[in-house]
Amino acid sequence: MSTSNLPRVQTQFQPILLKGHERSITQVKYNLDGDLVFSASKDNKGVVWYSDNGERLGTYGPHFGAVWDIDPNWNSTFVLTACADRFARLFELTTGRYVCKMYHDGVVRACKWGDGDLFATASDPFTSRDYGFINVYRTPVEGETDMEPDQHILAGFDSGYVVKYDVETGKEIMKKKLHAERVNRLSFSRDKAMFITASKDCSSKLLDPNNLEVIKTYQTDRPVNGVCISPTHPHVLLGGGQDAQQVTTTSASQGKFETRFFHAVYGEEFGRVRGHFGPINALDVHPFGRSYASGSEDGFIRLHHFDYNYLSMPDFIPSELK
Repeated sequence: MSTSNLPRVQTQFQPILLKGHERSITQVKYNLDGDLVFSASKDNKGVVWYSDNGERLGTYGPHFGAVWDIDPNWNSTFVLTACADRFARLFELTTGRYVCKMYHDGVVRACKWGDGDLFATASDPFTSRDYGFINVYRTPVEGETDMEPDQHILAGFDSGYVVKYDVETGKEIMKKKLHAERVNRLSFSRDKAMFITASKDCSSKLLDPNNLEVIKTYQTDRPVNGVCISPTHPHVLLGGGQDAQQVTTTSASQGKFETRFFHAVYGEEFGRVRGHFGPINALDVHPFGRSYASGSEDGFIRLHHFDYNYLSMPDFIPSELK
């Protein structure tokens, strides 16, 4: 249990268990409106669910390999998937109609929409002698947005580096080694004023996207695979656990497959949510802070709706800082 100096909040919430995949979950993500949850898995499927009750709406496909990432665009008209068959695919969100696919030289590991009509994909090198690539595409989208046009791309690497690129020129603007091992995930706050990393070196770091300066470090005792920033509380959620290849040799309690809650400012852990029977591979929080979703190596997605005690809790200050 946590040794936090923050006061304990008595809160209970029963998760909704989403079972629509046959293999481990690689990504879970809310759309910007918060009414839908998207999931990707190694079973070659991308799935969409209602976030309120966990009802399954449909599947995006076909894919001919593990789906490593999935992302809806800002106005929920298109869905992008990244697949191990070396294709990124574009689908209509509401109908599931296949629109097009983009070929890559290696496995497509990540895909991400910008704030307008741009999206980016990241692919692995085909051999150890080749280079991985980040590709930027433009597609027409319905409606108009008053968001600022995309200017930069942030990417995490196996070497522990986080690199900032210029969208228009593709040139490297800034590069910093922030972790000793692989960066598993990057996640922005809702207003994109901060972003947070998840790393195999058992730590997570809150960063300023302008200069890549570390604001806060959150240390754990297991690799961190998924991470997200709460939009309504000064909290960060971390998920992970021991390596998947060692899961069968330990129990769920020893593997530490929990979602861990940290205070974003003071860096203190104040809560844990258990339930998964394998490492947590992906986390995302509702854009208005009403719930969060976790996807695990066990093939299940757990959808947790926060109760009143959590939603109304004050922003506690540790006793020694008062």
